[in-house]
Amino acid sequence: MAPPITAPKISFANHLDISVTVYDSFSDQDKTNYFGTLTSIATVPAKTTASLQLKHPTSVLIVSDAKSNSPLARIIYLQDVSTGPFAVGEANVKAMTQTMSFITFITNNKNDPLTQAFNAIWKDTSKPQVTPVNKFFAQHEQYKSCTFATYMMGITYTAEQPESKGKPMDQALYSLSTLATLLGATWPEFLPDIVVTKFTCNTNNDILALQAGIDLKKLPAQSDEALQFFGSLFNVQQLQVSVMFNYAVGLNIFGTRLSISLDAMHVPFGGAGTLNINKPTATIDINPLFKFVVFTVTGDMPFDIFDNKFEADLSMTIDNIEAAFGVVIKGDKGPLPAPPVMKGVHFDSFGVGIGIIFEPPSAAIGLSGQLHIGDAANNTIVPLDDDSFVVVCQLIEEVPNPLYISFYVPKMHLTDVYTVFTNAQCPVDVPVLFSDLSFQWSENPMEPVVLPDGSLSNMGYGFSAAADIFGFDFYGDVELNLTDGVKADIEMSPLSLGNIFSIKGDGAGVTLKVDANGNPIKNNQIITKAAQKQALQNATTKQMVPPGGAVLKIQTLASPFLHLNGAINLFEVENWHLDADITSSGIKFDVGFGGILTSNMSCTLSDFHNLAASFQYGLNDTISLPSIGGISLGSMPLQALVGAHFALNTSASDIVLSVGGSFDFEGLTRNFGDFTADVNISSVSDLLNAIVNNIERNASQIFGDLLNEAGAWANKVQQNVITGVENVASVLQNAFNQDANQAAATMKEAGFAANTIASGLQTAYGMSATAVAQTMQQVGFAAQEVASALQSVFGNDAATIASALQTAYGWSADQINGLLGQIGFSADQIGQAFQSLGGDFEDLGKKILDPSNWNPFGGGGIFGGGFP
Repeated sequence: MAPPITAPKISFANHLDISVTVYDSFSDQDKTNYFGTLTSIATVPAKTTASLQLKHPTSVLIVSDAKSNSPLARIIYLQDVSTGPFAVGEANVKAMTQTMSFITFITNNKNDPLTQAFNAIWKDTSKPQVTPVNKFFAQHEQYKSCTFATYMMGITYTAEQPESKGKPMDQALYSLSTLATLLGATWPEFLPDIVVTKFTCNTNNDILALQAGIDLKKLPAQSDEALQFFGSLFNVQQLQVSVMFNYAVGLNIFGTRLSISLDAMHVPFGGAGTLNINKPTATIDINPLFKFVVFTVTGDMPFDIFDNKFEADLSMTIDNIEAAFGVVIKGDKGPLPAPPVMKGVHFDSFGVGIGIIFEPPSAAIGLSGQLHIGDAANNTIVPLDDDSFVVVCQLIEEVPNPLYISFYVPKMHLTDVYTVFTNAQCPVDVPVLFSDLSFQWSENPMEPVVLPDGSLSNMGYGFSAAADIFGFDFYGDVELNLTDGVKADIEMSPLSLGNIFSIKGDGAGVTLKVDANGNPIKNNQIITKAAQKQALQNATTKQMVPPGGAVLKIQTLASPFLHLNGAINLFEVENWHLDADITSSGIKFDVGFGGILTSNMSCTLSDFHNLAASFQYGLNDTISLPSIGGISLGSMPLQALVGAHFALNTSASDIVLSVGGSFDFEGLTRNFGDFTADVNISSVSDLLNAIVNNIERNASQIFGDLLNEAGAWANKVQQNVITGVENVASVLQNAFNQDANQAAATMKEAGFAANTIASGLQTAYGMSATAVAQTMQQVGFAAQEVASALQSVFGNDAATIASALQTAYGWSADQINGLLGQIGFSADQIGQAFQSLGGDFEDLGKKILDPSNWNPFGGGGIFGGGFP
């Protein structure tokens, strides 16, 4: 093992009349070290030779005036090559004097050809500067003692701040603007100077390598927030940075750059941990067009998203309010695999987005790109208005991990949702159309985060959307699962169809954030910019669904697939629990009305404007029948089981209630309606009254078989089906235009009694007893029936009855005598009546009244004897 190399001692002679201080100028660059890290070795008095203990086997020494600290000489010790003895003398003083004179000249004569020629050497950074600088000085007599080394010492002394002039050189403070200018660079006139420490100058292959120490808190930054954030990237306030000059400056090109390279950097990530950047280089750029320095960090970062590993080059630029990132993915930029649950979703291309916002602190990292949904081979491609997606990540132990995915689909039917995302046939036959589908996938739905639109990422995988079902508008979250299919609880707005029907429920309502134009805030964005964050802060909320509506449950695993829960008001029934299935014909439910109806009311809400219902009830009422020619047909007691229905239709300008139904009566099914009822009715009783009124108004049509034909009508009057008729014959005469014979025949056929018919003929037609008898004889009544009827109508006038019977039937006086006796007339009444009739009747009447003809054994009259 070789013995360690020890630092040597050298002999150093000070030939000047002043004391000098010798500094070790340390750098890894040995002899290319022109101005390194200074450490004082010794102070050598005037005209003295001293032995100096060096610090390194190879050393560069800087000699300065011990009093003014002005540099005098640069000495190089190389073991076995340049070992001394070393000295400082008048030649060194002359060289530095010429150098300082040259610096003064170019400072005061910036446009002089000599200055411009010298500055041109620095601007060609592709060539070494040391040799051209030495050659430049050798070509000018007044500066031929100057060298690259004396110039570098001279500019450091010129750039030294006044407050450090009296201090040792290793404590000097330097003006970066002066250094930049003297090295041919441009310093913005309006940019404050930057004070640096520990300035060093080395060359690498004769190319300048400058370094300096900076105080981060004293940089002229664009904002305090930007400076504070940049400072937070380092564990120290003082940084030793490389100094570079770009001579072709422009709007996007730096003039002076300060940079530092590290193995790793832990970037504060808006209060959510730190972001790890590998092999970062932090730069502070000074551009002549800006009044502030620009902070930039470059490096690389590994990603592992859904088992897709890749690396990306990062570039972070820090401005006054945010840190903006540029990201370039290295290597394969193929498709990004989606999580297994997201069947049918294909992420075709992607990039990385990162942003840090200072106040209030926030940060975002994620992937964004383009996708397509469905497969062309299966003809299931879903049209998209916006094919962008984002994978928003969170940092876990400084590594990005997916937090949620967001993308949008304009419209999809439930059947297509089921087919595309589960690869199975949808069992639901109800047309459900979703619109503005905001899809999301969450890594951990048990720990939801607030999405940009204000909603929560509380689903494993699914979407929030508006849904149209038969014109009903719903809104809510729909969850997708390869095992369970589609599940959802979506809400509808409270619904009202006039004063008759309404639906409400326990829906909490749905609100979303919208921008200034009222458009919903999109979730498929990574909030990397302060302007985006400000837009979210300025967003207002919009009520998508007001609270108090019914809730629709969708599940495709088993029937019922669509089920609505809520409460309804229908007529006088309030808060009836709604427990309804939605089928292909609409929303079906039953409502009970107690004893008013004999069944529940079965309802179907077919769309947002149409409610249909059917029910049964017992009709027990009496209706007035119509009048014909001012003559009432009577009234009709109705007792029947009615099957009724109604339809409630609304439009933008009108509400219509249509009612109809049927019932069985007198052997036929009677139909009524559909008729338009008053939409302001408030109870089922009002509805039933409206039905009765309609039946009454339309009785001639409903009961046409009973009312429109005289015989049928009379038959029902005789059967007491029709009541309230005082004179049937009168109705037949005036309503049905029947003459007396027709009326008598109609009544007889209907089964009316003879005396009723006779009375009707007498009162309705004003007929005499004879006319009545004749009419009744003509329609088939027997003489005895007519005689009794005449007695009932015209009284006990035996003469009138006898005359009528003789005229109507042509009977003899003897026949009529016997008939009158049968209906209760005495012999005396008959005899007196016959005497007034003359002829055979008078003769018979005398015999009846003659006592000699009386029969003492009874029997009356001339045949039976007895007393009158």
